Amino acid sequence: MNEYPQLIEKSMDIETLIQAEAVYVSIWNMDCPDCALWVHDALMQLENVLKVDVFYKQGVGVIIYTPVRMTPDKLLGVIQEIGRSNCHYYGAEIIGRCPAKQALHLE
Repeated sequence: MNEYPQLIEKSMDIETLIQAEAVYVSIWNMDCPDCALWVHDALMQLENVLKVDVFYKQGVGVIIYTPVRMTPDKLLGVIQEIGRSNCHYYGAEIIGRCPAKQALHLE
């Protein structure tokens, strides 16, 4: 990737969030805040990803997505691919899942 990472945000409506799911992932080999931005932006570019928080010091991420057209395995693949394209070789695994309304405390 040649461009410096930017924080991508999306607007969301409450009905979409109620139907969404959250997946918690462990991500390794992130060395700096830019690593977290690369992962964040790569995931946010996916049509069915609604919200992403990546914490590089802790090596974890929370991804809110629409499960109808996206799977956690595809999300892991994107994380690994962005690492390869930036010569960081990120690895990732799922460490938890729940409805997005629970993760976002919408209940």
